[in-house]
Amino acid sequence: MIELLVVIAIIAILAAMLFPVFASAREAARKASCLANLKQLTLAMLMYADDHDGYCVPAMDAANLTRWHGVRDTTSDAFDPTRGPIYPYLKSREIKECPTFRGFARGSMAFEQGTGGYGYNWQYVGGSPLAWPESLTPASEAQIESPDHTIMLADTATLDWDMMAGSGTGTLIEYSFVEAPFYEAYGNLPADPSMHFRHSGICNVAFCDGHVKSMKMGLSRGSGWTYPDATFQKSRLGFVGSDNSLYDRD
Repeated sequence: MIELLVVIAIIAILAAMLFPVFASAREAARKASCLANLKQLTLAMLMYADDHDGYCVPAMDAANLTRWHGVRDTTSDAFDPTRGPIYPYLKSREIKECPTFRGFARGSMAFEQGTGGYGYNWQYVGGSPLAWPESLTPASEAQIESPDHTIMLADTATLDWDMMAGSGTGTLIEYSFVEAPFYEAYGNLPADPSMHFRHSGICNVAFCDGHVKSMKMGLSRGSGWTYPDATFQKSRLGFVGSDNSLYDRD
């Protein structure tokens, strides 16, 4: 009996030692799968531009019914990816989902549901750094001076927030857009972060020339209008870099 207990104890110790190794290997595989998803999405975006006189996919519409990843009939519906602008260019019926993002909030709280955990640079690529509604006009490829240094897509999420009530639960939910650190059209006001560094502190990023890259956080702070900075930091939401230089068209 004593020998059996000793063997069980040794197995338990070995299992405890190996568990972090297995978890790390599993997350590395998920990160690689996520990079492949982003690569496929970026290629679909580039093919769309080729077929539309060089204009990038619009990030959204004024009616709040269309996103780059899908279309819905009412603002309470989920987005249908089969009706989205890049659906004809994908080999999948749905936007492929980041495997690490599975399990985050869905349903009525996930007002941008259907993104797969990915967001689009709406301010400079899927839109324009101008005031509403001119901001809805997407960039042309010719306007993006450094496509290899301009973010197109990335791992994203946001914290649940009710603008009418001025409060939220702090729950991580899907979000359609990559937010740059500052809103250029509104006097460079700070933005709440949406890039999600969920792969052991790493965010997967796709650039306008088609290459994808895993990047570390450069800054994590909020706009001052929603949650305190510490809440964003705890949720691993932040920005690549500390200014708009990796987001803008220059």
